[in-house]
Amino acid sequence: EWNKLFQYEHKKLGEKVQRHRCKGVCFKGRPPGSPCRFGYPHDLEDKSCFEPDTNSIYLPVLEPDVNYHNPYILVFTRHNHDLKCILSEKSAKAAMFYISDYITKNPLSTGDMLTLM
Repeated sequence: EWNKLFQYEHKKLGEKVQRHRCKGVCFKGRPPGSPCRFGYPHDLEDKSCFEPDTNSIYLPVLEPDVNYHNPYILVFTRHNHDLKCILSEKSAKAAMFYISDYITKNPLSTGDMLTLM
C-alpha cells in the first residue's frame, strides 16, 4: 500500500512542481528564437552511463521537460528542487555564482559584476 501511495504522490507532485514550462525568464537577455537558457528540453537517455572523456555521469532522462530530482526528497518535502552532479571546478564555480545570484537577487548579472571587478 505504501508503494502505491508513494508512486501516486511522486507523479502528482512531479507534474505540479518538477515539469518545466518555458516562460519569459527562460529567454532573459537572449535574442528572439534562442533556446531555453535552462537547457530544456533535455536529451533523452534510457540508461545511466559514465563518459570518461568529460568525467561525467549521465543519469536516465525519460522525459525531456522534467527537472532532475530525487523522488524521496520531492515527496517528503513537497517542494521543487533540481539536482546536479558537480564534478569539475568549472561546474562548481558556475553553481556558486548561480546560488549567489539567486540568494542576493542582485540586479546586475554575473557578467556585469565581473566586468566591474
